Amino acid sequence: MSIKAYDIKAKKKVSMNNPKPHLMKNGSWALKGTSSETGINLFKIVGRQKPTIEQSKFETFRNFFTSRECECEKQC
Repeated sequence: MSIKAYDIKAKKKVSMNNPKPHLMKNGSWALKGTSSETGINLFKIVGRQKPTIEQSKFETFRNFFTSRECECEKQC
């Protein structure tokens, strides 16, 4: 599932790379990311509920291995 947003430079909807949730001042949520075609920043308002973004397998494993605590109770 890829998230689509309107790219002003390309003048069409494109898929968003690296979407991240962003909380706005009014309490609404949005997604921030970059365009897959032109590389400019994209912003898509999604509503009042925090969006869940599916991560790729690589991202999941990287987060798993980098967020472990070792025996000395430090982040390693």
